Amino acid sequence: MTQSPTPQYAPFREEDDTTRIMTRESLQRTLPSPAMVRDRCTLNVLVGPHVGRIVAVNSEGMVVGRGEDAELRLDDPGLSRSHARLFRMGDAYYVQDLGSTNGSWVDGTPVNGAALISDGCRVAFGPNVVLGAQLQDAIEQEATLRLYESTIRDGLTRVYNRRYLDSRMAEEVAFALRHRTMLSVLILDVDHFKQVNDNFGHQAGDSVLRVLAATVARLVRTEDVVARYGGEEFCIIARGIDGRNAAIFGERLRRTVEAMRAPMGDRSLSVTISVGVATLTANSSYADTAALLHAADAALYRAKGSGRNRVVCAP
Repeated sequence: MTQSPTPQYAPFREEDDTTRIMTRESLQRTLPSPAMVRDRCTLNVLVGPHVGRIVAVNSEGMVVGRGEDAELRLDDPGLSRSHARLFRMGDAYYVQDLGSTNGSWVDGTPVNGAALISDGCRVAFGPNVVLGAQLQDAIEQEATLRLYESTIRDGLTRVYNRRYLDSRMAEEVAFALRHRTMLSVLILDVDHFKQVNDNFGHQAGDSVLRVLAATVARLVRTEDVVARYGGEEFCIIARGIDGRNAAIFGERLRRTVEAMRAPMGDRSLSVTISVGVATLTANSSYADTAALLHAADAALYRAKGSGRNRVVCAP
């Protein structure tokens, strides 16, 4: 019987300590440094009217309060207009009470001057608002914010979803009623949208909705809210705008959408919208969120019933 040849291997050569150390150092120089410096502060609203909201603290600092000028506006009657300031110094974050009526606390200790924000601590503003603090590195914070965004955005159009809209509407209406400021709501609907789906398919309809949402989002101000209200309907919350200017804005939206083209393979589709507008003022009779939305919705149906592709304002 023939015996299989013995396999030949390269002779073992022991690496001396100098070579091993040099190799390790060379490898370390070529590897990227891990981003583990937890110099980002993320806050999660645990208690209060904005439960579940997640915000990143600006490195430049941000004022917390119920006033319109607050970078982190929390509409709670227990907060002062400019209640406290969150700021960064070096790699650490601090909270400073700004002489508020009801005080600020970090883990139950009153803030006198400025207090350090540590990872996992709880920051309270007044009697009703509690935020949880997380110190994160850049990658962790981005992941946290992306996850939060996924819960408040519409999957198709990437504007806000109905759940977020309902929450913000309640906050904005409560703020406007308490401070007697103006608040306008615009509800827009794609005219003959069923025909788009029937004639060109649902992919074409989805394309129309995506392009429409992006077009509307480009036209609104930073402080405005654009959300998918349902199906082919979208809602805009416009803070501090009276009825006349809300109607002008609605007309601008209508004209821009009329000139818009949504891609469909080697073709494009054009659509029109009808817009209903309602404005809450100090003299209006809208007692709550439902009444304001109902008025805007009724105005929208009057716009559709009177020929579509137009803007109608609630009386």
